[in-house]
Amino acid sequence: MAFDPLPPSWIASWSEDGTTVSFPIASVPELTAAEADATAGDIRKTLFAICDQLADVWYTQATADRPAYMTIYRSTSSDEAAGTETKQYVFRFTTEVAAGGREVIDEA
Repeated sequence: MAFDPLPPSWIASWSEDGTTVSFPIASVPELTAAEADATAGDIRKTLFAICDQLADVWYTQATADRPAYMTIYRSTSSDEAAGTETKQYVFRFTTEVAAGGREVIDEA
């Protein structure tokens, strides 16, 4: 299987109508409705959950099926004394500048 660039392959039930992008909260396992709430939520928890979801998809793909011009790295370190973990995510994109702006290079 080759790299699948379609957003629903990365976040289940992804949809768009030309103006709005949406997906069910359940499509991002680490995310709760309370964390995503527009008036009482927490962007840190929301962004963490989305990054973790994308990294999960990345790491479950065979190496040959991953895109060449986008890479995702996730690392975890722990502080046993404090009982905490620190997760780090690195998203790398290879882009080119064209007359219309910057674009991620197409996968060949």
